[in-house]
Amino acid sequence: MNNNRHIEEENWDFIEVSKIDDKIINKLVNNLKLEELSDDFYISFESLLKIGKKAEPIIQSFIDDMDKIHQTRKELFKFILNYIKQNNPDNPLIANLYHPDFIIRAKTIMEIEQSEDLKYIKYILPLLNDPDDSVRWAVIKLLISLDQIKNSSVYSELKTRVSRESNPIIKKELLNILSKT
Repeated sequence: MNNNRHIEEENWDFIEVSKIDDKIINKLVNNLKLEELSDDFYISFESLLKIGKKAEPIIQSFIDDMDKIHQTRKELFKFILNYIKQNNPDNPLIANLYHPDFIIRAKTIMEIEQSEDLKYIKYILPLLNDPDDSVRWAVIKLLISLDQIKNSSVYSELKTRVSRESNPIIKKELLNILSKT
């Protein structure tokens, strides 16, 4: 690490775990609190998995303080803790749903769609806000394929998404889907 730079300016791929302190772990946890999904979200998710046991107390403290509104995020933090403690996730697809590589996220959504496993819906819905168009499109296709559009919470998420959608093709398709229900 270059001594003339702050740790926040360093390339996160090359920071040694021994140099990671509570301030950095808190910053990573705070990146997971944000409503908008971003590259920072995915990198923070993976970084916390890699940091491991050193992050446990901060993650547990955050879980204890979360309210019902953030239930999905709470489940993600529990997943991270479980992964750290057991080094083997109960639901390995969750790690791939929140992987930093958008291709892996999109492929995982397609895999879940093919398996028709509805237990992942609560983890997939937040990906409607993914920064990558292909991931958002994969989520929409899954929701259609698994006949989830009529579900009131899914419908509400789609309706909210339509006003924020930047891709005109996806926006048009969302409007079409919503008009049919």
